[in-house]
Amino acid sequence: MATNASSTSGLGSILPNAVGPIIGGFLALIGAFVVYYLTNKANERRFQRQLDHEDMKKALRQLHDLLESKPDDAYQWSLKITSFINSFDGTFLPAELKRATMDKMYAIQSRIEEIHPEYGLTDEDMRAFNEDQAALYGDLPPEVEAQLDIDERVINAKADLMEKARDLALSQERLSSWARIRRRLHRRSKPTQSHG
Repeated sequence: MATNASSTSGLGSILPNAVGPIIGGFLALIGAFVVYYLTNKANERRFQRQLDHEDMKKALRQLHDLLESKPDDAYQWSLKITSFINSFDGTFLPAELKRATMDKMYAIQSRIEEIHPEYGLTDEDMRAFNEDQAALYGDLPPEVEAQLDIDERVINAKADLMEKARDLALSQERLSSWARIRRRLHRRSKPTQSHG
């Protein structure tokens, strides 16, 4: 019986000594999973930010190209830009630029619709309107003036929005330290060149 008791007490002394390393190993395994999970989430967020940044740059380029395009018809030009902003690619534009662009395009469209009500009409209404206009009026000089007003609004909107898009694109780019130094040197050299 003494041998039985000593074997039981030996197992009893081994078991508490083994529980500590088992629990420690288990906690280390859980810690490794937590670190892996958090690192993986951080990498996903970083990758998503990089993708969003690339999508925003692409959207800014597309908006710039649309603004640079030669408008044959100011109304259609503004509709193209408005439809781009409302498209999937337009969702990557910064909110302030989208809002400013939409405001300018709607102002142009509203002014055109005031001057030329046929833009807001259906095909049937437009035919009736054209017949009425042809019967009542001839070539009016105010229409020429109105068209010049529209053209001026388009030019102003293009210039303003392109400047905002360029400023925003420049502010989004992260410059390397060498690029920042070159920019500072370039800025410092500009005033001396203008005086000389």
